[in-house]
Amino acid sequence: MDPFEKLRNVVMRQSLEGDFPDWLLEDVLSIADAPESYGAVVPLVEQLIDQIGEFDPFAGVGCFPAAVGIEQIQATVQRIKRH
Repeated sequence: MDPFEKLRNVVMRQSLEGDFPDWLLEDVLSIADAPESYGAVVPLVEQLIDQIGEFDPFAGVGCFPAAVGIEQIQATVQRIKRH
């Protein structure tokens, strides 16, 4: 499976099973649906896949310090979109 398919799968799973915010879902799906636009930044796409897979809405709070928060994911999305 290519990275863009993986991205779509992981974000949809987090959206359905987790608390992934709807307001960021559209941006992530726009990246997943445009591999021709983001092929030059595949390492960042792979980083985003990992971050979304480790997403926890309570990241950085109490006993969840190692989880990935939405701010990290949003920053990676913005880096991808700038390229």
